[in-house]
Amino acid sequence: MSGILEEVKYFVSLAEKAPPIRWGRFRPFKVAFKMGSPVCVTTPWISFDGLIAHLMLLDAFGEDFFITPKKLDLSPYLPHNQRLLPILKTGDIYHTSVSQFIPHSVKITQIYKRFEERWSENLKNKTIRLGSGHFRMYAMKQPYVPCKEVVYYVNGDMDLIRQLIEQYLVGLGNDIRIGFGMIRDVVFEETEEDYSLVAEGVAMRPIPVSMCEEYEDAAYLPYKAPYWSPRNVVLCVPPGARCELKDEYQRSSKAVG
Repeated sequence: MSGILEEVKYFVSLAEKAPPIRWGRFRPFKVAFKMGSPVCVTTPWISFDGLIAHLMLLDAFGEDFFITPKKLDLSPYLPHNQRLLPILKTGDIYHTSVSQFIPHSVKITQIYKRFEERWSENLKNKTIRLGSGHFRMYAMKQPYVPCKEVVYYVNGDMDLIRQLIEQYLVGLGNDIRIGFGMIRDVVFEETEEDYSLVAEGVAMRPIPVSMCEEYEDAAYLPYKAPYWSPRNVVLCVPPGARCELKDEYQRSSKAVG
């Protein structure tokens, strides 16, 4: 336990030393990623606010980002009001749609995990068991989307978000290291309307049912980052289901957006 606390203190100190994020003008816009290879997915969609939070931590921690404790939510420990997401927030959710894959079709491939002999010289034990244990070789099924474009609708600081994406984002989805999710280009375009929460009566992201006046479907889903944390799972309207926000949330999003 003490080791984890020491790690938390270390990353909190890095966050405190990072320069604060200065917001510019918020406005609704569309982000279109032009893909050069299929997107490997482990969930039905990729959340944009989680993606930007990832890039902001990379900006704050530098290369130490890659040694952050796995499955430990650092957000309660990080300094507040210093590096907030440059995205409009209504209630407890950010104005970011989930990924729209164009075209959308899910396929399955098989990936082989093998031990590479070039790493053996760094191991103390030169006897490597390939049939069991940490270095076991195996094949696994991997879903992917062979899309040409991934689209998001957002309301926030487009210039700052563009800067973060251009500086730090190397690909979308899982298994980028083996060629999935390569990005050819990113196009930013302002929109007249805010389509990030609800568009033409349809949920564009997981929205807690507590924020809705009416809804046609509901499921237990994570609704905010980190999306892997079970603490962020509540009953939500899933993306693609029809819903209507309560008046207080409609007024809030229209007034600020």
